[in-house]
Amino acid sequence: MGELKDLREQSESLVNRAKELGNKLYLAGLGAYDKAEENSEELLNKYVEAGTEAFGEEAEGKPKALLAGRGALLAARELLDTAPEKRQALYEKLVEAGKKERGEKAEETNEFVLAGLGAVASAREEGEKLFNELVSAGEKRS
Repeated sequence: MGELKDLREQSESLVNRAKELGNKLYLAGLGAYDKAEENSEELLNKYVEAGTEAFGEEAEGKPKALLAGRGALLAARELLDTAPEKRQALYEKLVEAGKKERGEKAEETNEFVLAGLGAVASAREEGEKLFNELVSAGEKRS
């Protein structure tokens, strides 16, 4: 009889955990929607402003979509211009994260392996951070 009771308690615990996780996923979805809505308008305004500045006096009377398109193009060019430096900085950051993850064995570990370990550790950390932020934003929205 005790085994049946234990089994029932385990089942209830599992169901409650599933409900809790389902609720967190729902809140994360709400948070993602809220952030996307907020960030897309902010980004559109940034691109419109950059496009207006690029057109100068000729911007008067031009459609908002055209101004935003010009701003997005300028942002893409800037990103391409700075990509090599950003790539190198990211690589160095991942190697350092890999060294931290590997500890004392880092000295004898290949640099590319350290970068890979750092990438995995960083992705895990950033993923958890993003999920928690989305749940928090979802809680505020609901």
